[in-house]
Amino acid sequence: MTDAIAVIKTEHRNLMRVVNLFDIVMRAAAPGDGEGEGERRAPDFALLDAIVEYLQTFTDRYHHPKEDRFLFRALRARDPDAGPILDELEREHEGCYGATAGLKEALEAYRAGRPGAAERFAAAAATYRDLQLRHVQKEEGIVIPMATRALTPEDWRVIDAAFADNRDPLFSDDAQESARALYSRIVHLAPAPHGLGEPR
Repeated sequence: MTDAIAVIKTEHRNLMRVVNLFDIVMRAAAPGDGEGEGERRAPDFALLDAIVEYLQTFTDRYHHPKEDRFLFRALRARDPDAGPILDELEREHEGCYGATAGLKEALEAYRAGRPGAAERFAAAAATYRDLQLRHVQKEEGIVIPMATRALTPEDWRVIDAAFADNRDPLFSDDAQESARALYSRIVHLAPAPHGLGEPR
């Protein structure tokens, strides 16, 4: 496994960890069916803000553009058969930018208490989770094996160098202290087995 593939797979795991925690937070804030166990807590908007900001900043600004510019471009040059799947994934990258922008807008409407906004935000969050899950499966199940077969050692040197300076603000060793505090907060909020909170 090359350095770049290891980085990409780690970033995918980290992305899905945050997206899955997003799903847990949304289910915890969903309307209950009355008193007692069916009652759910009010949403933690600061936490939701931080999750959406993470998805916009790291995934949209760093991870996807580097895949497009380095891995996908090199694979296109080496394997013409890769064109259709790369076209599909690049369209999905574009769709992710719109999806995270839509999440941010939906979150603002939810915070403002607009009618139906909570349901729209929950639906947008669920759609985003499904989009990312399918997207990651295609990259790891189809594109990375194709790249492993087609790319040269020189191609990988360039791609490895590009991915070596990616710094995930939540998960890299040199993450900022504020990002570490955010991740700690997410872990403490998320119920077991996903985090350290009380099981639900």
